[in-house]
Parts: sequence; C-alpha cells; structure tokens
Amino acid sequence: MVIDVVSLLHANNLLVFFLVLGLGYLVGNLNWRGFEVGATSGVLLAGLFFGHFGFLVPHAVQEVGFVLFIYSVGLQAGPRFFSVFAQDGLKYLALSVVVVLSAMGAALLLGAMLELGPAMIAGMVAGALTSTPTLAASEAGIRDGLAHALSAEQIEVLLGDLTASYAITYLFGLAGLIACIRFLPRLLRIDLPAEAAKLARESRSGFGTDEGEDQDLEESRSLRVRAFEVTNPKIIGKPLRDLQFVRTTGCVIQQVRRGDELFLPDAQTTLQQGDLVAVAGPLSKLEGLTDYIGPGTFDAHLLENPIDTVAVVVSKPEAVGKRISELHIPAVYGCFITRVIRTQVELPMNLDFQVEKGDVLVVTGLKNRLERLVSTFGYVERRFVQTDLLTFCFGIVGGMLLGQISVKIGDVAVGLGTAGGLLFAGLIIGFLRSMHPTFGRVPPAARWILRELGLLFFMAGIGVKAGVGIVDALLSVGLPLFFSGMVITLTPVIVGLLFGRFVLGIQPALLLGAITGAMTSTPSLNVITQAAKSPIPALGYAGTYTFANVFLALAGTVLVYL
Repeated sequence: MVIDVVSLLHANNLLVFFLVLGLGYLVGNLNWRGFEVGATSGVLLAGLFFGHFGFLVPHAVQEVGFVLFIYSVGLQAGPRFFSVFAQDGLKYLALSVVVVLSAMGAALLLGAMLELGPAMIAGMVAGALTSTPTLAASEAGIRDGLAHALSAEQIEVLLGDLTASYAITYLFGLAGLIACIRFLPRLLRIDLPAEAAKLARESRSGFGTDEGEDQDLEESRSLRVRAFEVTNPKIIGKPLRDLQFVRTTGCVIQQVRRGDELFLPDAQTTLQQGDLVAVAGPLSKLEGLTDYIGPGTFDAHLLENPIDTVAVVVSKPEAVGKRISELHIPAVYGCFITRVIRTQVELPMNLDFQVEKGDVLVVTGLKNRLERLVSTFGYVERRFVQTDLLTFCFGIVGGMLLGQISVKIGDVAVGLGTAGGLLFAGLIIGFLRSMHPTFGRVPPAARWILRELGLLFFMAGIGVKAGVGIVDALLSVGLPLFFSGMVITLTPVIVGLLFGRFVLGIQPALLLGAITGAMTSTPSLNVITQAAKSPIPALGYAGTYTFANVFLALAGTVLVYL
C-alpha cells in the first residue's frame, strides 16, 4: 500500500493542523545556549513552512483559538487590572502605556515613511513586540470592518499584509529583544546583581518590632515540626505574648500537651514545667530551640496532626493592600508563607511586599489554623476542580455581542470590535470572580490550558496563512519591514528605560523586569533574572505584564482604524 503524503495532507486540513501543532512544539523545545525557541514561535515557524507549500488548516480552528485566547487574557488580567491604585500600580500602569504608545508612534512614523497601509503597520507592531493580543485584535478589526467597509477580497489582502509583516518582524522581536535585554545593563554600566541585592536589603529594613516581623521568609520554605519538653525556667509561667515567642525564635507553637490534655495555644497561654509542645518552623531555627525550650522529645499523639499547605487567593480587604509584615501571619495565625505568586510568576518574598487582589499566597500550617487564615484573606483555589462553563460560555457570548455595538461616524463604524468586546467581558468576569469565589470559577490549570490552546490554535492558523505570501513579501518589502521591526522593538525599550528611571524613579533591577513585562516577553524576563542573580526583576515584570496585555490588544484595534 502506497500513501501519497502530500495528497493526504491536502485532503485533510485537520491532520495538517495537528501536525503543525506537534512539529511546532518539537521545534519550540529546541534550546541553544540558553535560548529556547518556545512553543508559540515553533508553531508559527511550522505554520509558515506548511503554508508556503499550499497546505491549509480549518479556518474555524483559528477563530476558536482567537476567542479563547483574547477572553482568557481578560480573565487573567481582571483581578489586578481594577486594583491598580495600590502601591506602585500607577507607576507600572504609566510605564505600560508609554511603552505601548512609543511602539505605536515608531510604527506609524516608519509606516508613513515607507507608505505602508494600516494592516502592515499593525503587523509590524505585533511582530516587533511578539504580541499575539495585538495581532489577534488587528485581525478582528479588519474582519469586523471597523475602519472601512471592505469587500471579501480586500479583507483577504489586508489579512495577508498583516500576517506577512508580523512574520517578518517577529524573528528580531523575539531574539533581538532578548539580546538587547542581555547586553543593556553592560552598556549602561549597571551592576544588576548589586542593584538587586541593594533592593533586597532595603526591603528588609525599616520595620517595627511586632511579633512575626523578623521571620525569614526564604527559610520558611523548609518547614518542619518537632516536639520539645518545656524545662527552661526562663519561659515557664509567662504568656507567649510576653515572651514574644514568634519574634524571638522564628517558630510557632502549634499544639501543647499538658498531661492528658491537648490544646491549641494562644497569645495568653502560659507554658508549665513538663509541657510537651509541637513547634513548627524552619529547620535551622528548630535546631536551636533545645536551649530556649528544653530537650527534644517524641510524642506520636502530639505530632499526629500533619502540617498542610494551601494556595490562598487574596480577595478580602483584610489582606488586600497590606504588607506581609502587617499581616502578622506567624504570630496571629500560626502559619508561614512559603511562596507568593502574581500573574503566574513566582515573586521574591520580603516583609515589605504588598499583597494585591488576586495574588496567590502559598501558606503552610495546621489545618484548623489555615482555615482561619483562609476565611480572613480570601479562598483556596484548589477546592474548585470544575470550570463554570456556563459563565465562561455566556461571558464569551456577551463579549462578542458587545463587540458588535458600533457608532457610525460618517462612513466609519467606531466600536470595541470583537477583540475589545471579548477582552472587556473577560476583565469584568475575572474581576467579579475575585470578589465572589464561587462565581465563574476557572481553576488555574484550566485557565492555562484554555489560554495556551487558544494561543497555539490561533498561531497555527496565522502561520499557515502568512506562509502563502511570505516569500513574495520578503522579496518586495522584506528588508524595509525587517529593519523597521528592529526600530520598533528597540524604541520602547529605550523610551521605557528613560521614562521609568528619570520620570518614575524605578530602581534598575525592577525597571528592566518591568520593561520585559510591558513587552510581554517572558524569555527576556528569564534572561534578566539570570543576569541579576535574583528573582527581584520578576516584581517589575508582574507589575506591567497584566496592563500590557490589555493595552497591546487595544493597540491592535486602534491601529486598524488609522
């Protein structure tokens, strides 16, 4: 039996689609000297290859991918987007706006010089900033006929221009930004490790003397529980509050056994001679407690309540906007923070860290203590395994209907467009979800797979479509587009650096991370954290990333109006 592979692929678009996805992931896993192509780039390259040879993928797949991706961007951004006025939120908001506007300004100027149409200009911005939200919104704007009433043939020509200019400028947008971020500190003579270390020291200084504020947050990752017998006369008969036990030892007494009685201590509890106490804390702290409490012992009943770990999503005013030092988690709740996650990025922990709505605090402690903390701070994400598909689907329906609303100004229909409607609906649902945990629930794993699949479905369709005319585009305007893309990639980096440093006064280690977030470049964040030898830049990245996703999507819609 002889199988004609070419004929088979031409006859089966769905087979081509999954082949593009599979090969794209394979290419995306390639790693050369720390540079990883990434799944998105891999799928785009695979799509360009198959598209060049005339293969197609089902158009509906690209449409579904577009809807899932844009809506998921809104869902993820919702909780943080509407709580911008906390701490440095306004600075990061301003930096995101300046970065996006500088990229748009450079693109419009170059487009005017080269006499390019709006579709090619939008494609240049999307490619130079490797911004899928911009590309998706631009495509939707063209299809919706936001700026002009277009025939089907004109729409296809504009979409071809959009995808071709995106593909040509994408390569430098990916690799060039990484190279720029890698060498920028050296060119500016910025000692990133020293700046990150300085910021870390500053964030740990200047605190009061309340209980729990001396907890070493990094050490809390290695929590253990040990039992001790109380024999030290210096602590016998004194309330734990007077002893300032948590601040003095860095540990928490979880349970006390006095004879046959087993109870949970509070601030007024006094320790008696012969009490057995279960103490939780970092291993390095526990090892020094024999001198402070008494000899170590073993009591199976005392230690039978295991330490549990939960991921708490912050949503209540008791925690939102507070610094970790103000929450007094060890002293008040008898628990320890082990990780802090914002916009799916793990952030460095320090006592000056300000908690925002939607942050995930990974907390360790006894079950009953954790329940009290959770009820005060927010809710446990992992309790919900199922996705509220009813809200999810009707949110998409509402967003698409909202996108159809437009106002006629002359011959131009002005409105949000499909992308803007979906983004706005996602923002609202995401925000309401942060206020009401049982509403519109989408567990983290489900959010990730929906966003990832939406992105890759969309990129597969874009890659195949761009592949059809990529060679002609390269031969006609390839070099001007490529060099224009270089300028558009580098301009927001330079403008953002100057604005962030001299206008906003953001510290260099945070600023470089914030610029990578404003350009939604996770690979560049990895480069800058390695160069800084610290996770400090991730704080800046998390500050701008959410806003940038929203503004870049809106930029795609705006560019096709012009």
